[in-house]
Amino acid sequence: MNRKRGFRMWHRWLIVAGLVGALAVTGCSGDSGGNTTGPPPPPPPSGDGNDFTAQSLGTLGASDIVVNGEESDDVDVDLYSVTVTGPTNLFASLNWANSADLGMALSNNSGITVRNVDTDSKPEECILGAVPAGTYLVRVSSRTGTATPYTLTIGPR
Repeated sequence: MNRKRGFRMWHRWLIVAGLVGALAVTGCSGDSGGNTTGPPPPPPPSGDGNDFTAQSLGTLGASDIVVNGEESDDVDVDLYSVTVTGPTNLFASLNWANSADLGMALSNNSGITVRNVDTDSKPEECILGAVPAGTYLVRVSSRTGTATPYTLTIGPR
């Protein structure tokens, strides 16, 4: 009985090993299937340091936090984080001077985007009501291919 069971296990192992080998030969060996010729695409041109890691604006107090930034083009994304110590209404406003099209998104302390603000007017503004304590993320982006300076205001309301 044990000998028969051992043979079945060995047989199954051979089948699995054969399938893995066949997939590797046909190009399914873990390659993502992307373009394998040529160099990888260049990184976005922005060098402001907050495209992938949020710039911390600290802890929200009784007064507004105001920061100036610049969207260099339509692939630049600026990330900011702010910490809230207790339940509050979280206000965010994005303003700029030229005719560019900027937008912003706010993510909750779980990293889930809860508000996307991208209208045809400026400033772009929103209030998240009664947010609990935690760290929130504000993402600023552009749909314009030219550099656009902006002012981001975050505060309690």
